[in-house]
Amino acid sequence: MDEHKHEFAPDEKLIEKVLKLSCPGCGSHLTYSAEKQMIACDHCGFSKDFDKANDMVSENSLADAQQMMAQYTPASISKKVVECGGCGSQLMIGEEEVAVRCNFCGSEKVNETAFDKNLIQPQGIIPFKIPKKESKDKFQVWIKKGWFHPNKLKKLAALGDVHGIYVPFWTYDAHTHSQWSGQAGYYYYETESYTDSEGNRKTRQVRKTRWVSRSGSFSHFFDDVLVVASKGLPHNIITKIYPFRLEDVVNYDPQVLVGWESEIYSVDVNDGYRIADGIMDGRLRDMASRDLGGDTQRHLSVNSSKWDQTFKHIILPVWLCAYQYNGKTYQFAVNGQTGKINGEKPLSWVKITLLILVIVAIVATIVILNNQNS
Repeated sequence: MDEHKHEFAPDEKLIEKVLKLSCPGCGSHLTYSAEKQMIACDHCGFSKDFDKANDMVSENSLADAQQMMAQYTPASISKKVVECGGCGSQLMIGEEEVAVRCNFCGSEKVNETAFDKNLIQPQGIIPFKIPKKESKDKFQVWIKKGWFHPNKLKKLAALGDVHGIYVPFWTYDAHTHSQWSGQAGYYYYETESYTDSEGNRKTRQVRKTRWVSRSGSFSHFFDDVLVVASKGLPHNIITKIYPFRLEDVVNYDPQVLVGWESEIYSVDVNDGYRIADGIMDGRLRDMASRDLGGDTQRHLSVNSSKWDQTFKHIILPVWLCAYQYNGKTYQFAVNGQTGKINGEKPLSWVKITLLILVIVAIVATIVILNNQNS
């Protein structure tokens, strides 16, 4: 318990340093610059590096999570927590801020009254490496891709303001052992005789399956299964801007957050593990399927045990934006470390219908030609 307190208690000297982060050249306020990847001044150009050590980014027992939650509150670093009434995301903002607009869903139904919350403090952070302009440029390229989208989308998509936000994540490790059983099917072909519609005797190849029962076991260690801890971000968007290069995680440093927005987790560590547990089970089933082999499979059963589960709480950089097209809002996200982009796009049902008609015409032509040859 004392060890965790030492590890996760906010550094009062560092917090005081952050709150007084003034430029030694002109006295202006310093912020983290994604362009320079340094703490910098927008006025005089002064910049300085930040600590890139990662010695505090270590695994923690899942069983100790509840104890760790009592050791840190946003108020300890002069922040407050507000909640969006639209999507349920929870934002950590400066104590002096009043009007807040949710960057996840665009809602202005944000609870102006800050509420107390005991949290697990982030251990690690990956600072932004993709500047805002580059994220906008990537949107202009991305929005033009894809045949199934309206042609006008390229010109009429109205880009909103792009927000850089630090998003909370959990990573989980676990040792596992799995036992599996199932049947692998192997295709083979036999020659079969038949009589056609004109009374002629002919032969054809018929595919059959030979089933073989198999079983086995294997052990596997899962390292850093990544789970987004935000309810405000659609998982189908955020997971497709993976991977993050987690080897670049450095110690959590409030200086890197100065001038940037950050969300606190709305998916707690235990709920996050349940998501990770499902991800692990899916991967273990894929491993068992590969071991079973065959051309096809049936009755695959996998029983797995997991132990020594650990976690880390890290925050990762994401550029978020919503754009308008034909009166409807669509979201997209850019990985603030790698620049990978993903999001929602409207579909052109005219193009989809034309494609279906073309496919139907091709199939119909093939059937007609086969009948003529017969």
